[in-house]
Amino acid sequence: MQHEHEDQHEDDPYAVTWQDQLIELDLPGVGPITACGDPALFAAPGTGGGPWDANPETGGPADEAPAVEAPADEAPEETAFRRRRPTTPPPRRTVRTTLSGREPLELERTWLVVPALGPVLSSADALGTVVADLSGREAPLEVRPIRGEPPAAPPSREGARAGAPLDGPAGGGARPVRSRDVGWFRRPAIAAALRRRGGMVATGALVGPRREWFEPAVAAREDLLAAHPDQALERVLRVAVDHGQVAVLRIGPGGLDVVPTGADPRVPMLSGLELLVTARPSPCPLQGKDDCAPCRPHGGPWVRSAQAAQLDWEARRAQALAVQSCGVCFGEALPPEADQPQVPRLGRRAAVTEINRLHLRGGEVVRIDPIAPPR
Repeated sequence: MQHEHEDQHEDDPYAVTWQDQLIELDLPGVGPITACGDPALFAAPGTGGGPWDANPETGGPADEAPAVEAPADEAPEETAFRRRRPTTPPPRRTVRTTLSGREPLELERTWLVVPALGPVLSSADALGTVVADLSGREAPLEVRPIRGEPPAAPPSREGARAGAPLDGPAGGGARPVRSRDVGWFRRPAIAAALRRRGGMVATGALVGPRREWFEPAVAAREDLLAAHPDQALERVLRVAVDHGQVAVLRIGPGGLDVVPTGADPRVPMLSGLELLVTARPSPCPLQGKDDCAPCRPHGGPWVRSAQAAQLDWEARRAQALAVQSCGVCFGEALPPEADQPQVPRLGRRAAVTEINRLHLRGGEVVRIDPIAPPR
């Protein structure tokens, strides 16, 4: 089916992500599921389906690089010992093929899903001024620099609390401003708010179409929130607005609806999108296939570009494990395999307060180094 609002937003990359993202939840009484309203999942082969099919090799955007495969003329014994490639975001075609190969499910109930990613503020701007402590260790304070007055001295990366004077005497380049609830991980707070209104909740994540970003999410059953669907939606929208969320998603027998809260004008109003729901095994959340081995780090401790790549890769893995389970490594530290170099190696699962970077749906990587309190 093709809706008029799809034509209006098909050229907006931000709006498209609200259609083709993966909604992965652990529903009580149902189990782990993946739901996706990507129109390309339902398009007939070779008919296209919008800008996401611009590249026929990948089934994704035109600038999406195809997967590298071994040359056909190589002997099997030569490819058997080929070193596994680093685990980077898979092509959309791989993710879609995996979803299409699973047994579809039919949801008997309707669930209202609330994203649980808090407003993301960098811990330091280009000049190094601390903006906010997103570690969640204490009551949040936002420190906004006064324009035209750079700080007298760069702030300490450790031993300072967000909101404390960071540049010596009063009257410097930053002033503390109270800000309510600026932590990036809102799932416990939103889950508690929904539980007070509807009892049963499900936790999970909103995941990028190439599994390149991960956002925490919470869902509540519509019929337990209120007797009428509109009343249930109003209650969930109130929770979303109170916690700074930009949209509420409705998934169920009626398909996928995206209801914006008004916090972000880029989020479109979508309704009646066809929805594919499947049972979700517990594979590595970074990879697009269900039968996969442990992931392999990208980058390494060699040159500066390799170090930066490894930092971003570790941040993506930490963010994924913060919102999803992994049935391969279970978040444990694994040594490298026989065909891998000794470094970098797969590290342990990081605590939420230790995650120092976030991969966002817009494509940017935001640094949010937590500030350690004085010892």
